[in-house]
Amino acid sequence: MADTDVLVVGAGMAGLAAADRLVARGRRVVIVEARDRLGGRIHTTHAPELASPVELGAEFVHGRPAELVALIEALGLTLVAVPERHRRGPGRPPLPDLRRSLARLLEAGDASHDRPVAELLDETRGTGEPGEVEAVARYLEGFHAADLSLLGSRSLAENENAGAEDGEDVHRIREGYGALIERFVARIDPARCEIRLGQRVTALHWGPREVRSAVRTGNGRTEVTARQAVVTLPLPVLCELVEATGPDAIDPAPPQWQTALRTLRMGSAHRAVLGFDRRWWAPDGENGPSFVHGGAEAFPVWWTALPSHEALLTGWTGGPRAAALSGQPEGVMLRAALESLASVFRRDVAELRSALRLAYTHDWTADPLSRGAYSYGGVGAIEARELLARPVGGTVVLAGEAVARKGRNATVHGALASGREAADTLFAS
Repeated sequence: MADTDVLVVGAGMAGLAAADRLVARGRRVVIVEARDRLGGRIHTTHAPELASPVELGAEFVHGRPAELVALIEALGLTLVAVPERHRRGPGRPPLPDLRRSLARLLEAGDASHDRPVAELLDETRGTGEPGEVEAVARYLEGFHAADLSLLGSRSLAENENAGAEDGEDVHRIREGYGALIERFVARIDPARCEIRLGQRVTALHWGPREVRSAVRTGNGRTEVTARQAVVTLPLPVLCELVEATGPDAIDPAPPQWQTALRTLRMGSAHRAVLGFDRRWWAPDGENGPSFVHGGAEAFPVWWTALPSHEALLTGWTGGPRAAALSGQPEGVMLRAALESLASVFRRDVAELRSALRLAYTHDWTADPLSRGAYSYGGVGAIEARELLARPVGGTVVLAGEAVARKGRNATVHGALASGREAADTLFAS
């Protein structure tokens, strides 16, 4: 007899969403999570000297995606608007209208022809305002955490359409994304859902209505059996399991998965959260800017904690620049962040170091359980995600931000929708 009706691999947003949906429909669920905490790439921490949470993973709610906003409200959390005040660092030229430039770039290409975005950029170089293409390239690398020679033009267009549909305003959850995870889990009936932390699924053997998973625990190995499974592993970890041979693999590996997964890419991105003794960028209690943009720095974009007046600045880098930093010791990462901040704001680095009170960072690319920040689509990714959303043999189905459809990859609301869709698919089958 199976241990449970459905095995859910991973306790990030997609896994929890699938479990919540399945339990509500009467299924018994076991969630197996390799980390010793819930949330996956949602990772919120709290500093005793701060009233606001510190986000080391997902931070913003982009627009007002209906499913996520409804969940936030149902769980009694508060969505607060982030004022969209962007500016360049002191002494730099003003920011170009990147949205307009990007729209013109996409319009210049053949919408039916999927190709690397780098090719589109090369074709339009020199046709717009001076430095416009370079500014768009830096924006795309940072926002999508992408290598533009791999980012697909149709995937980018789909992302832009999704952003327009969801809204381009930016919000935070006042209590933090970690509170969303805690309250979400608390509403799942524990009599029907068992959560096992610190246990890693190393193999998945399946047949019609039968799944046997090998699980590595702190004390050795065990097995979980189920009738069906939802797999929500981060993209590189999933690819390794699908392409592996031998005992530690998905067996049988659906052949269509291997081809489809190769069109998806995992992006590199890093953030550094720096806390200071005062808000030196906003004297006299003013709000100051929300986002400040530099140029060639290792961390070229910085944002404040607005609407909170916490003395926090978060530095961001994505794409090839971030990939070059991956694997560096935390001290090296933080030194690069502090030097970047000094360059962007035209401040003395020694002065900033003396005012620094706390610092956080997390290298998601070097993290063995994620191996990247979030995904982006390569050439052919749209069709691949449609294929990957289908259950195999009515028994195993994928979910997670990387396989989220309609341009919602790389978002929490995409992971939420993907987990729910996977649960609905298994329920129907």
